Amino acid sequence: MALVYWAGEGSMSLPYAGATACAGLGLFFVGMRTITSHLRELAGGRLRALLARTLQRASIAPIAGFFAGALTQSTSAVTFIATGLIAARATTLATALVMLAWANVGTSILVLIAAIDVHALVLYLFALCGIAYFSGLEQTERYRHTVVALLGLGLLLFGLSTLKGAVVSLNTEPWAREFVEFAGSGTAIAFLVGFVVAVAVSSSSIVVVLALPLIQEGVLSLDASAFLVFGACVGSGGAVILLSSGLDGASRQLALAQGLLRALAVLLLLPLYFVEHYSGLPLLLVPVRMLASAAVLQMGLLFLIAQVATVVVVMVLGRVLVRFVSWISPLDATTALDRPHYLFDEAVKDPATALKLAQLEHAAVIGVLPDFLDELRPIEERSASSPSLNARQAASSVLVIEIQQFLTATLHSNPEMGAEEIYDLRRRLIALGELQGAIYQFARELLAVPQEERPAFCIALIEGLHAVLGVAVETTLDQAADAFVTLEILTAERGGLMDSVRAELLGGATSISGREALLSATLLFERIMWMLRLGNWRISAPL
Repeated sequence: MALVYWAGEGSMSLPYAGATACAGLGLFFVGMRTITSHLRELAGGRLRALLARTLQRASIAPIAGFFAGALTQSTSAVTFIATGLIAARATTLATALVMLAWANVGTSILVLIAAIDVHALVLYLFALCGIAYFSGLEQTERYRHTVVALLGLGLLLFGLSTLKGAVVSLNTEPWAREFVEFAGSGTAIAFLVGFVVAVAVSSSSIVVVLALPLIQEGVLSLDASAFLVFGACVGSGGAVILLSSGLDGASRQLALAQGLLRALAVLLLLPLYFVEHYSGLPLLLVPVRMLASAAVLQMGLLFLIAQVATVVVVMVLGRVLVRFVSWISPLDATTALDRPHYLFDEAVKDPATALKLAQLEHAAVIGVLPDFLDELRPIEERSASSPSLNARQAASSVLVIEIQQFLTATLHSNPEMGAEEIYDLRRRLIALGELQGAIYQFARELLAVPQEERPAFCIALIEGLHAVLGVAVETTLDQAADAFVTLEILTAERGGLMDSVRAELLGGATSISGREALLSATLLFERIMWMLRLGNWRISAPL
């Protein structure tokens, strides 16, 4: 009997139809959450690491964005990944915006699937998932997320079909018919309904999928459907902007760009609709009617066109949009310094991915070691918008702790894994923290001496250490044998030279406090060179 109702045949009493509609909505939302969470787990760390490697080439952004959107079915998840890549300087805001535009296109896959009559497919999905559960595949790490994601897809489509059957029965009720007809009676009302619901659920695709039963029953016209899509797109963009009000830095910029992008895409399509409506030129709805005869497929195509419009906007106005969001939400030099660029909680469940991401974060911390000397160097040679020495030391120390906690969480989530690599990386992080502390103290000691009272050899110490730290960063990134040899040569024992420097500075400072600071700086310089030569702060495995 349930399948009869599911197929839209027969009639239901009003209470039963209402209960069926609620059940359909419940199954739909359970299926949607199951799909997004398990596809995100399936793609999770691998997707993030893959994007980190591929987005260094802007030409890969469209492909990466499309598949990221299709796999996660969530532009917010893709935004989160892109934000981390921007912070890690693995990509730019402009490239991330291209990726987001294509991620919007990727999310339309679910709408197109829901618009097709897939009753038989849902039955086979349930049968397949049942066999997988009977075989115990859902308990294996390799297949678990795939099996549960397929089950979620089946629940979503089954819930949607159940909802359709309820709508058919409710459509015979005068009050329900009048309410739905009012919602679709005008394009402005349809736009408002789509906008409000999208803001509430933070998703345009959910709004469109939920409207499919109404469209199939002819309650909503194609014109009203178009404005429902437009309103949902603008509403989901507005929801992103509202949710980003508490964010800052690259997260805020990317969220603003995503919201504006969706609004501009609708502004691009509205003139096409009105020109077609008043002149008869086949610009929007006429081609849709030619491509698909079924109303639900027409709705799916309209949604796809709205997502493709975001790609067109990026191609035409991408640079302008980047400049605009950079102007209204400029980056602060100290913003998000102490936030991990690569780490995220879900990755701890995949040991290989977690270790890779921890190594990337480790490398990022090593990469800023030369910047600890910025306040000692000429202004024209400093890093752009460099934060203060104290801010950098505090942020880097927090990051080292974050990586250690991430590794501990990985070990706890995977008790069966070998802990040798985890412990080795933690030991190297401790050594890196000690190296950071020594460089920080070296800079503080020299900053305590007024620049005009520093002896001439201080410039050689500062620039020499800056160059050596630059080579140390290269050894981390390149893992090349000649880079290690160069670092060993540069950090070779220079005890005699430092003794002569200390002898010279006995008369080189005008105050006792300045003389003590310079003596401490020379000792710290020797210690830093020894620590760099020892090399236990480096990443043991190639990146």
